[in-house]
Amino acid sequence: MTSLAAAPMTNTDESSDTIARRVAVIGAGHVGAASAYALLMSGAAREIVLLDAERRRAEGEVMDLQHAVSLSRPVAVWAGDYADAARAAVAVVAAGVGGRPGETRLDLLGRNVTVVRDCVRALTAEGFGGVILMTTNPVDILAQVAQEESGLSVGRVMGSGTVLDTARLRAMLAAKLRIEARSIHAYIVGEHGDSEVAAWSAAHVAGVPLREYCESQGCPDFEQLLARVRRAAPDIIERKGYTSHAIASCVLRICEAVLGDERTVLPVSTLMRGQYGIEGIYMSLPSVVGRDGVAGVVELPLSEDERRGLRASAEVLRRSYESLRGQGS
Repeated sequence: MTSLAAAPMTNTDESSDTIARRVAVIGAGHVGAASAYALLMSGAAREIVLLDAERRRAEGEVMDLQHAVSLSRPVAVWAGDYADAARAAVAVVAAGVGGRPGETRLDLLGRNVTVVRDCVRALTAEGFGGVILMTTNPVDILAQVAQEESGLSVGRVMGSGTVLDTARLRAMLAAKLRIEARSIHAYIVGEHGDSEVAAWSAAHVAGVPLREYCESQGCPDFEQLLARVRRAAPDIIERKGYTSHAIASCVLRICEAVLGDERTVLPVSTLMRGQYGIEGIYMSLPSVVGRDGVAGVVELPLSEDERRGLRASAEVLRRSYESLRGQGS
C-alpha cells in the first residue's frame, strides 16, 4: 500500500528544484478538496500534495482521492508537508475560513490574513520558487499579502480573482441568449466582491458586440445580470453552506494555464501598475497567464462609467488593504 507521506520523484524543471507537474493544495476544506479532485480527474497535474493544519483531515481526503485514481488518470496523491509543497510548480492556497450567511468577502479579512501569512511564510521558508495561486477570501487583498510575505515577483503570486465571476456571467448570459457559454466573451473586472464591474462595452459574441447581438435576440437586463453574479456566492452559501465546484474548476483552469505555459488570458487578480490610473493594489483584469504566472495585463476598451466603477472598486480594496497596516505581523 502506498504511504500517504510518500512523495514520488518525477519531472524536475532543469532551472530549479521545482517539479514541473506538481501542484500543492494548502487547505483541505471544501475548496481545497474539490480543487484537488478537479486536478486529479483532469490529469493536468501528475502529482498532488495536500496539506492542512489538521493532518488527519488531509489524510482522509487523500485516501478518498487515491481510491479514485484507478478510475481516472495516473496521478500521485499524498498528504505532505511544506517541504513537499515547496517543490510544486503551483501552490494553491485554500486555507482559511469560508463566508457565513450575511457576510461579505471583505468581512473575512481579519480572520484569514493571519492564516495566509503563516502558510506563505512556511512555504517560502522551504525555498518555494513556483507560482502561488490564492483562493482564500478576500482573495484580492490576500493575494497581495501573499506576494509581500513571499518576496516572489508580482507575476508569480496571483489570486483566482474574477475568473469565477466571469464564468458565472457567461453562464447566465448563455442561458438568456440560448447559446453555448464558451461562445460568449465577457469579463467581470475589479474586486472579486460587491464592487466588481461588468465590462459590457468590451463584451461580444463571435466578434459581434454584445449589445448589437442582443438587439435581434432581445437584450437581457444587464444590471440585473450583474446583481445576480454578485449575489451568486451568498445565495449558494445560504443553501448549501459553502461554494466548491465552480471555484475548483477555476483553480483547475488557472493551473492548466501555468503547467502548460499556455499564455492564455484569464481575469486573475494581480498588481495594478497604472492601468486605468490605478496603482499599487491587487485586482482583476484579463491577464496573460503562463509558466511564470502573470506575464501581462490586457486593458479592455471600457466606457467612462465602467472606468469610474473600476476606480471605485480599487478604492474599496485599497481601504481594506490599508486597514491591515496597524495589525503588524
